[in-house]
Amino acid sequence: METPYEYHDKKLGVKIKYLVYDRFERCFHADSLKLISYNALYKRLNSKKSTETELRRASLGCDALILHSSIAQDWKDQLAVKFGKPNEEIKKSWFAQHYIADREAYNFYIDYQYGENVKLDPAVIQKYVYQASVLNTVLLMKNNRKQYLKALGCTTVDIWESLSRDVNAFREVDHKLPTTKSSLRFKANKYAKEGYAGIISDKFGTQNALKVTSKIENLILSLYCLPNKPYVETVHEMYEEFLNGEIDVFDIKTGELFNKNDFFKRGKPVELTVATVWNYITAPHNDVIVKKARNGAYDFNHKIRPHVTRTPPVYSMSKISLDDRDIMHTKLHDGSKVMAYYAFDVMSGAMIGIAHSKSKNHELYIDCLRSMFRFTTSKGLGVPMQMEVEQHLVSDYKDGLMKAGNLFPFVRWCNATNSQEKGAEHLIGMKKYGVEKDNNQNVGRHYSRRDSNRTTIQKIFDEHNDTYKEAKASFEQIVANELQEQIAYNNELHSNQKKYKGQTRLQVFLNNINPDLPKLDLAQLTRYIGNHRETTIRRNQYVTIQYEKYQLSSPQIIRKLAPNNYEVDAYYLPNDKNEIESVYIYQNGLFICECEPKPTFNTANSEWTDNDKIGYENATKYISQFDKMVKEDSQKLQKVSIIRNNKPIIDITPEVVPKQFPEPEYKYEYVNTHTERSRAINDL
Repeated sequence: METPYEYHDKKLGVKIKYLVYDRFERCFHADSLKLISYNALYKRLNSKKSTETELRRASLGCDALILHSSIAQDWKDQLAVKFGKPNEEIKKSWFAQHYIADREAYNFYIDYQYGENVKLDPAVIQKYVYQASVLNTVLLMKNNRKQYLKALGCTTVDIWESLSRDVNAFREVDHKLPTTKSSLRFKANKYAKEGYAGIISDKFGTQNALKVTSKIENLILSLYCLPNKPYVETVHEMYEEFLNGEIDVFDIKTGELFNKNDFFKRGKPVELTVATVWNYITAPHNDVIVKKARNGAYDFNHKIRPHVTRTPPVYSMSKISLDDRDIMHTKLHDGSKVMAYYAFDVMSGAMIGIAHSKSKNHELYIDCLRSMFRFTTSKGLGVPMQMEVEQHLVSDYKDGLMKAGNLFPFVRWCNATNSQEKGAEHLIGMKKYGVEKDNNQNVGRHYSRRDSNRTTIQKIFDEHNDTYKEAKASFEQIVANELQEQIAYNNELHSNQKKYKGQTRLQVFLNNINPDLPKLDLAQLTRYIGNHRETTIRRNQYVTIQYEKYQLSSPQIIRKLAPNNYEVDAYYLPNDKNEIESVYIYQNGLFICECEPKPTFNTANSEWTDNDKIGYENATKYISQFDKMVKEDSQKLQKVSIIRNNKPIIDITPEVVPKQFPEPEYKYEYVNTHTERSRAINDL
């Protein structure tokens, strides 16, 4: 007969179904005493004046319990008459009240290692912790024999017989301790002498106890990581062939052969099943190295290797991230791709630099920087605080332009295969699956998870058998489309609308400029990214670039030149209209000056405008400065004569000849065009 008693939370309870019936006089259990209706009992349990106490509510797989000590004595008597006294439950209750989970045992077994740093399995650890905790209670009962026997209500009982009975009845934890008293006594005595280690099985004691040793494990993993990526069944076959002497395995680095004796035990080979081989290959600590060896660094970095979590900058221009890409959705008519290089502000996501080329070369990167600085200088901004670039195309500039401190205060070099660390990679994806997908067909990847981003390829079956239908356009059309997409992308709403409500990426960029940006030195910048031309200073006044003359800032600049050397290096940066506003000249690596277009004016005074007047004034001003400099420097000259010892004095003073004709002076007068025009009309 099933017992109505159940121990819960170290307290003895009675199953309610053995006490109640429902209002239709139907029993909740065939052996119920029908002492009270279900509704009446629960009204009493919910009443503040009730003495009955609910021990546990009913749930899936568990019966509702009422505390045995709280029910009326006549109910207890009726339960005892029909089901017997709950002595065994009381005994079990007394044993369970002294049971305490041993936390120190868990710490010991979790740190325990055997063999070559092999840890216990979690299930084994749990079993040993339960056994240690129960044995602690057994030893406590044994040491307090009198108190324990008194609780049992007897004095002449075999202590180990009673402890064995109580341990077998105690099933709150799955301890798996011996069921016989002699085995339990042996286990408890060993535990009392050796402590936590006394519970551990001998098979977890040494490396020799392992079937798969570290050498066997290494061989399995090494075979699985062969370049041809064999299946696990193939690895198992190769392992057996190795044991049978059909193949030899050697280390490529050292040339050392694997010794078959290391894979034998007691003269017999260690046989493995396919499942065992697979279990060792897929063990978490082995799975990591296997995936790195078989799948390569890119897949390992993006799926297995731990990564950092970063927060975006607070200000724009604090960090600029650059990266290249191939435009795949539209190709040139010859089937080749257009290469692009982008510069993104990480904080706002705005694209502030863009360049295109038919080949991926250094000029593509420099063109992107030129585009970026044309944009930033047009907004009156300084130098970005940090540049994020990768080694590809940029490594040649690491000791010059991209050396931290030369132009940019900080430079971050990214791994070429680690796209997740580059801010530009994520922003390129936003552009690609945003405005780019809206304006073009077949934007995405053929292996994309989302069906909407998966591209389709239509093959043309011809004699070549490798031709596909693709969208094609000219280089100019593709670039023009990209420039329009840049504008559309920058004018999209910023992704963080909670913080920047209603603002576009470009507005967020312009409204949150870093206040500590370094001042832009155009002379230094142009030397790094500008066009270069070797030229000569002519007439102590100007250099010629693209058939235009650019004047020195002042005549005194020629004092900076090296002796007998008018050759200089000119650097200039054309604007969007291919116009040159300034030229910066260097000599022997030293900055000389900034040259601006040489002033000009119309030779006909009658056609003069305000610009001609300013041009005339600037042109004559430079000449006046030159004359003044020559006059001042001429004061270094003195009239001298030479006296030779023991020889007549030779007077070499030059003869002063009066000027026969005065030196002509060229003087222009700015006329009042209105007065001259009136006078000419009157003369008619």
